[in-house]
Amino acid sequence: MRPTILLLVTACLAAVIVVKMDAALAQTIDFSDAEGVATGVLASLRGVFATAFFGIAFVVTGFLAAFNRISWAWVALVVVGAFLVFAGPAIVANLRAAFS
Repeated sequence: MRPTILLLVTACLAAVIVVKMDAALAQTIDFSDAEGVATGVLASLRGVFATAFFGIAFVVTGFLAAFNRISWAWVALVVVGAFLVFAGPAIVANLRAAFS
């Protein structure tokens, strides 16, 4: 089953490349569509889904660590991950401001 899925994904990717070939041959690259899609994906990931995911992750890892089922380092890793997800845009903005 996996080779079939891999073949399907490869065929879809090849079709997208063929469709977009005219822009590549003309050497006019416009990333505004891709940037809009990426911004939308990141905004949705940092929205309700990420809030619910990290809320559940905090509770589960906190209880597991409290009952000595996992190390407290896992809880720290969840906290660091949440910080990077939610503070990512601010970190990037600060780095851009510092180096420009």
